[in-house]
Amino acid sequence: MLRNTLQDIEADNVNSSSDNYFGELLKVAEDNSFLDFESLQSMFDEKIQGFLPKIESRVALIKLIATVAPLLGLLGTVIGMIATFQSIQIFGTGDPKLMAGGISQALVTTMLGLIVAAPLLFLHSYADSYAKKITDFLDEKSSGLISKRLKD
Repeated sequence: MLRNTLQDIEADNVNSSSDNYFGELLKVAEDNSFLDFESLQSMFDEKIQGFLPKIESRVALIKLIATVAPLLGLLGTVIGMIATFQSIQIFGTGDPKLMAGGISQALVTTMLGLIVAAPLLFLHSYADSYAKKITDFLDEKSSGLISKRLKD
């Protein structure tokens, strides 16, 4: 729905029956044509605030996963090192092969945590800026609708 909103609006394919955020703003304007511009602006602001949770919900999920992934990698590192120290405690340091499994586990989980987190940080940045772009766009268009109404 986010991508379609901007594409439809840029192509001037939007009317009050359009299934996107700006179409909903147009519907508010049509349904409340009797209101003064301050009241209409207030209704637009409320409507846009109502869109924000839906626009930003996936952005927050991406951020959460990007934050938790390295922590899970670190947990795997700690578990791997505990296994290594247990191996040393039981068998001593004479055979490095016994320690290699725990060290390998520690390194692999750290690597996987970073592999997951790094691209998600870029995705979060992109999604966050895209959500802001949509919100700014809706604010701009709602102001434009108010200005157009004042001219009429």
